[in-house]
Amino acid sequence: MTADAAGALYTLGRAHALSGNHLYAAALDYAVDEGIPDPDHFAFNGTFSLSTYYLLGLGIELLLKAAYVASGGQHDDKHLRNAIGHDLKVALEHARNQGFESAAPRLADIIEVLNEPYTKHFFRYSRPEAMGLPVVPEIVEALGFVDKGYPEFD
Repeated sequence: MTADAAGALYTLGRAHALSGNHLYAAALDYAVDEGIPDPDHFAFNGTFSLSTYYLLGLGIELLLKAAYVASGGQHDDKHLRNAIGHDLKVALEHARNQGFESAAPRLADIIEVLNEPYTKHFFRYSRPEAMGLPVVPEIVEALGFVDKGYPEFD
């Protein structure tokens, strides 16, 4: 049952993270097609950026919960909602406390920057005029395992 729960969380997290990456690539393509002078700036700050970061944040949340459960953490939905919730730092801490170690470069740094806007739902509701965010390619690099599978779930 624990492996099934971890696998389900991983599959959902992977889907959201990949979707965020694809949306970012589509935003770059859109900017080029529309002749927008700075496609990178548009992809980072433009029409699609809130959805991109929401998908990436949700992907990270679910992937960390998958790591937590796969490492021996409690897998029931109520526990995951109440003990971890949407807090990416707490999710990473819970996973690490279970013995999970990520080889992902700069994952903790990315979570440090992304946690407040994600946890406070800046990507879904009203948000401040400006907020610090990691650049999408660095997030995708940190989640390099997203396209490689996860042996425990294959």
